[in-house]
Amino acid sequence: MAGMLSKRADRALETTDFLGSYLMEALSNAYHPIDNPNGIVNLGTVENKTCEDIWLKKIEELAPLIADKLSLYYFNFSGFEILRRNIGKFLATKLELTEPLDPQEMVLLDGVTAIVNAAALAIADEGDTILCPTPSFGRFLNDIGDVAGVRFYEVPMFEECETGDAAQFHLSVIEKYYNKAIDEGHTVKGIILCNPQNPTGKVYSKQDVSSLLDFCASKEIHIIVDEIYALSCYDKPTFTSVLQCDIPDPCRTHFLWGFSKDLSLSGFRCGMLHSKNTRLINYLRKVSMFCTIPAPAQIILNGIISDTEWLDTVYLPTYRRRLKEHLKFTLVGLEKLGIPIYRGTAGSYIWMNLTKYLPNKTSEEELKLFHKLLKGGLYICPGKEMFSPSPGWFRLTFSIHKDHITEGLKRMEKILATC
Repeated sequence: MAGMLSKRADRALETTDFLGSYLMEALSNAYHPIDNPNGIVNLGTVENKTCEDIWLKKIEELAPLIADKLSLYYFNFSGFEILRRNIGKFLATKLELTEPLDPQEMVLLDGVTAIVNAAALAIADEGDTILCPTPSFGRFLNDIGDVAGVRFYEVPMFEECETGDAAQFHLSVIEKYYNKAIDEGHTVKGIILCNPQNPTGKVYSKQDVSSLLDFCASKEIHIIVDEIYALSCYDKPTFTSVLQCDIPDPCRTHFLWGFSKDLSLSGFRCGMLHSKNTRLINYLRKVSMFCTIPAPAQIILNGIISDTEWLDTVYLPTYRRRLKEHLKFTLVGLEKLGIPIYRGTAGSYIWMNLTKYLPNKTSEEELKLFHKLLKGGLYICPGKEMFSPSPGWFRLTFSIHKDHITEGLKRMEKILATC
């Protein structure tokens, strides 16, 4: 079979999509307390189900809008202008910007994954490198590599320490690994930063982000800032967007956001990129036909994002209240099990330490524990797949139904008792 496909396809097949493949396994045998009580409890996929009830009512209310001729024919493949305009207004209000984002500096594609892929294609050639502080979202490797052929370069930022902030931002580490990559012959084209951070829940300060902006400008490399959890802070410090910072190199600074996390609409597949780089925007428009958001979805999304009264008085207050409730509920359960955590302040997941259940502190033992948990009907994401520099850490999602959390923790206790 070798040589039957392109080198690009063969290379992509050599890397696994861990998060995607185990999501499919969990979906194919999903736990249900009545219909499938022996199914897999999925605490590994970051989805927000805390506001499922109010979203179903809202979408049912907006469904008649798609009975419009706009749903039937071709349209602007890089996103309805009215939707881009309303997203720009919404984000300006929520991120406390001085003016709305220009819809002409924005492109919408079918999910932030598609956005990251397109951005990688735009800023880097095949074989070039993008740095990423780790641990980080595991799919970044696939997002920049599977199609664009761009190399993902880990910059380990998380430390095991008894005191202080284990996920503290260190520009000196960024610089060290940038120089290391250059010495190894890499052509570094940029850095991708997730803020708030996934999987730790760390919120980087304005000073952190500004120092990284200055560093990237000094090296003339791009910075992609993924702020998909920008509105999902549940504790201090408050979040500061890159768009609130003084940006020294606007043409190499690119902002990402989407509907999947803050607005709980992962099924609608809508991600956005904002940039002052007109050539990058024009390139994304040109390739947008390959990853367009269907018109019916955009019509409903526009109905949602333009209803600021409903968002401000119904959804966002409910979401923030329930996010805190689910976090507290999960933390109580983990405390009973004696499981230490890194205390983040944003996101819908907990970065927890199961090192004491590893016979040896290795990635191999971590994966053995992962498979033991999975065999016992519980899916949580191992740190290795989030590029954790220290084996034994796992990411657990708490923004799901409480009965699933209860069942998941019960299974975890039972399995860990045998370790």
